[in-house]
Amino acid sequence: MRKITEKTRINGRIMYLSRFAFAVCLTLAPVSHSLAEVDQGPAGGSQTQELVDQLKELIRGAEKDQRSSPWLSKQLRELVRRYDWPWRGSLLHDDFRDGDYTYNPSWIVSNGDFRVVRGSGLRTVFDTTRQGRRVVDRRGDNPAMDLFEGIFGGAREREPRSDLQPASLSTAEIYTRLSITNAFAVKLQLKFRGNPDGDNRLEFGPYLNDERNLGYRLAYESGNRPSLSLLRIAPGRSAIIETYDRGLDLEDGNPHIIEWRRGDDSEMVVLLDDKEIIRTVDRAHSDSFNGFNIVNKGGLYELREISIFGTH
Repeated sequence: MRKITEKTRINGRIMYLSRFAFAVCLTLAPVSHSLAEVDQGPAGGSQTQELVDQLKELIRGAEKDQRSSPWLSKQLRELVRRYDWPWRGSLLHDDFRDGDYTYNPSWIVSNGDFRVVRGSGLRTVFDTTRQGRRVVDRRGDNPAMDLFEGIFGGAREREPRSDLQPASLSTAEIYTRLSITNAFAVKLQLKFRGNPDGDNRLEFGPYLNDERNLGYRLAYESGNRPSLSLLRIAPGRSAIIETYDRGLDLEDGNPHIIEWRRGDDSEMVVLLDDKEIIRTVDRAHSDSFNGFNIVNKGGLYELREISIFGTH
């Protein structure tokens, strides 16, 4: 009689977990579409996260019970993995509708052509075939004095700045200084227009140092086999952590949504248009990041919207 009672209790527990998981599925179903929208906040909001947190507690309890169903625990873990959103702090959101990328939030152009285009967002163009050097003329600082000296004292010689740079460096870069937790989530809506005259490459990600050459980046590269690669970067070098290059067609004239998540356990997941394409773990960096940069190494791109979330 006791065996029957014990079996009934276990079955009741499993049935309860199953019903709870089913209820969570019904609650989260309307959220699945919103996950693909870059203008949404954390998946499903606080109410959905509360359900997920309760489900996680139930899973932990069930896994401690050796008599519970491993299959059910695995299914519930997959459900949690899909809908869990621990990045509950909104760190940055910009859709560039105000026409100004220099204010709230503040983006800084290091080099290259970046401009806000109405209806397109932040547009960046970089042509790797253009070469040459530029001379910075400081006469524009005081036009009246320039005219006065031109009449009475002859034209003033140009004063090249000490930071003279090529007109077309190897990259075009824009960045924003921002404290980003080590666990983060980034959502971008991008339109890849490409450059038919050369290879196209765009990189973006959080950086750790003032030189912005230490951290992680996600890189898109065109060519015979277009790819998205997760990179670990360091001064003077970079390493590919994981690459996806199967049937990638981003230069189709349509905007695409890229979501990049990093958890407290250093697991990183990349989704393209709500489809998971990369899942890997990298523990090279454990500190908070100091900002986020976008590096154009060839091509024409339009950033429609970007959101960055962090953990508390």
